[in-house]
Amino acid sequence: MTANPVNIVVATNNRHKFREINQILHGLPGIELQALTAYTGVPDVREDASTFAGNAQKKALEIARFIALVGHVGFASQSTAIDDDDETDFEELSAKRHRSTSGRQRKVSLTPERMPKVERPRNLELLVMADDSGLEVDALGGAPGVISARYAGKQGDDAANNALLLKNLKGVPAGKRKARFVCEIALACPEGILFTVRGTVEGTIIDDPRGKGGFGYDPLFLYPPLNKTFGELPAEEKNKISHRANALAKFRLELEKLLGGGGRREAAGGS
Repeated sequence: MTANPVNIVVATNNRHKFREINQILHGLPGIELQALTAYTGVPDVREDASTFAGNAQKKALEIARFIALVGHVGFASQSTAIDDDDETDFEELSAKRHRSTSGRQRKVSLTPERMPKVERPRNLELLVMADDSGLEVDALGGAPGVISARYAGKQGDDAANNALLLKNLKGVPAGKRKARFVCEIALACPEGILFTVRGTVEGTIIDDPRGKGGFGYDPLFLYPPLNKTFGELPAEEKNKISHRANALAKFRLELEKLLGGGGRREAAGGS
């Protein structure tokens, strides 16, 4: 009997990031990626960990537990009536939903330091992958780091983030502008974190943006082996060498180990 495809929810609303992940993992047998936008009312997870790994794990686990809590079957047709302009308190929301169905309070969120780990889920019905990625510049002590997307204050303002980066690097010679992109990817089920992988790519920060491709800091990030910025590289070329590509290569290996241990047969309901 042929096993049904394993669906993995990609926990991002960033269309650029989802496109990259989908392109890099394309062709992985037995796997179907599902965009988070297929669900309505998923609360924003506070990415308040001090590391990329901590944020990736927190996001993957909280979203997996949220979807499980509200009942992911038919969830896309439901709404949580969340104001998009407000930052959601995930623990309070999840506790409120649990009280409404059971009469008891149950918090489903844990601090990054206390993330539960599991080697294998009871089934593969609900898997969520999440990543946290950003830029580390040695001359800035590793900044912007985990706040890369909101370095200048507003989330996702690429132009402002790039401008602030160049301002903070003013006067720093080219030879001391070493930097790296970092990507940590976590896979979780509602029971806990299944695994986390890390990918990096080394480069330098230049003074003037080059190229209109990519997103974020790509036009300022020079990749020395090609003498091009990530903004100058076609997507298919960047996706072979990027930090996300490196992390996803490791992700594929770990996922194949997970699916090769009998979990898929159990999830599919038989042998």
